[in-house]
Amino acid sequence: MEIDNRLVIISSESKKYLSVITKGKEFITNDGKVEFDKIKSLPTQIESSTGKIFTIYVPSYKEFILLMKRGPQIIYPKDVGSILISGNINSNSKVLEIGTGSGALTLFLASILGTNSKFYSLDISKKNQYRAKKTISRYLSNYSSDFMNDIQFINTDLSDFKIDTVPFKFDTVITDVPEPWIFFENNHINSNLYWVSYLPSISQVSKLADVLQDNSFKDIEIKETIEREWTIRGNISRPKHTMVGHTGFIVSGRYIL
Repeated sequence: MEIDNRLVIISSESKKYLSVITKGKEFITNDGKVEFDKIKSLPTQIESSTGKIFTIYVPSYKEFILLMKRGPQIIYPKDVGSILISGNINSNSKVLEIGTGSGALTLFLASILGTNSKFYSLDISKKNQYRAKKTISRYLSNYSSDFMNDIQFINTDLSDFKIDTVPFKFDTVITDVPEPWIFFENNHINSNLYWVSYLPSISQVSKLADVLQDNSFKDIEIKETIEREWTIRGNISRPKHTMVGHTGFIVSGRYIL
């Protein structure tokens, strides 16, 4: 197994770090230094310079997203599953993502869409899309090449985008922008389509729901995903004192021709 340049989690009993193995280098923590040259396989355990034991392994999607460097706020892992179900995403879907952002959702879509799918991601910021490309490349480099690797990035303002410039019909539109209703100023939906929007405030939700209804969308749903972990230790079973509460509303609807 090639170890150099692999993306890894470096985990102590109390903290996790995201890093890239680099020959001849070391990772410095409050519990001592971890020498990358000592890593011969993954997963593994390494003793630091202070005698602390670190477990080193390939990160899950959730670990990577929560620990990676970000630009714009990400869509949290707990919301990704709900978005995928609401958008009826499968390996052959044709997806338009509006709002590439830091690339958290973009990455997951890229990891599940197959070679027969289509995936376009729109953002006004070239910086966001450059960051997203690096995020996707870095994470997926740890896995096989059997994933969607042909993402078409569209760098434009939503108000200037016209869906009929794309030479096929999308199955699903997913948005993570403050004013997704702008889409309907220049675009008219005339084929079967799932719509999913991620929005932080109820005033945005209310306006979008009205616009979707005005554009003949059916089955409009508004929901949020609340995630609460539990502590199980011996005879003690209780919810954890902290939880991931409101991160955003998910607004979905379906246009049925």
